[in-house]
This record gives sequence, structure tokens and C-alpha cells, in this order.
Amino acid sequence: MSRRRSRGTTPCRILFAGAAFLFVVVAGCATPVADGLVAVRGRVTLDGAPLPRGSVSFRGAPGGTNWDQPTGMIGADGQYVIFTNGREGAAPGKYRVVVFATDAANTPTGAAHPTLPRSLIPARYNDPQRSPLQLDVTSAPEPRAYDLELKSHDN
Repeated sequence: MSRRRSRGTTPCRILFAGAAFLFVVVAGCATPVADGLVAVRGRVTLDGAPLPRGSVSFRGAPGGTNWDQPTGMIGADGQYVIFTNGREGAAPGKYRVVVFATDAANTPTGAAHPTLPRSLIPARYNDPQRSPLQLDVTSAPEPRAYDLELKSHDN
């Protein structure tokens, strides 16, 4: 009596089907290697001096389709690097730029209430509608294209 193996489910078939399913799921959800982000690094200055702390955030231009808000922290030397959803870079396009920078809150010992931190920059740079800062993120930027020059007073 010969035993003939049925064409049903064998360990090899199950393994193959599982691997094929996993490949389809991963391929459908994975971010492409070239995810379209462009490296954005620059320097923030206030009246020509490096801004020592704060953050830079890009807001898509009105009418655009980019809803991400690429953001980066400003280092002590005024340098910043932009990240989008945890990945370095920003999608190419036009952006309005907002900058936030404050002194550390000063709470005297024994004070009942902490004081609010003081902004290091004019309020117009905090508002995406009023900020005069705009950038065009491209794959081939000019040198210092992403540097931001803030001024204490309108000139």
C-alpha cells in the first residue's frame, strides 16, 4: 500500500504562503528608500549673531498639498537640522518658516509662581501668517539657502 501525500497543506506550502503574504504586506507599507525628503540644514541669526536656542518649523505654503510640519531644534551655535516624521529632511516645496526662541523660565527660590519665559525674538517670527521668512526646499539648493536671518526691528 503506497501512501500518497495529499496536495493539501504541507509545512513547505504554509511557509511559502506566509512568506509571500509578509512580502506583500511589507512592500505595501514600506517607505521607499528614496522617500523624497531633501536634507535641510541652516543657521539662524538674530541681528547677525547666532540664535543660541529654539526651534524652526516649516509650514506648507497656502494652497499647497504638504500637511507635514518639518521641524528642527536650534543648537548653541545657531545651527539647525530639519526632520519630518522622525526622518531627516523635508519634502521639496515652498514653505513659510516660524521660529520660536525663549529664555529659560526664571523662578526665584521660594517664589509662589514661576515666571513665563521671555521671547528672544519678535513675535512676528512665531506666527505662520505674519512671519516674513519663506524658503523653497529643493534638491540642489544654493549655499546658505536655508540660513535664516532674523532682525530685532523692522528696517
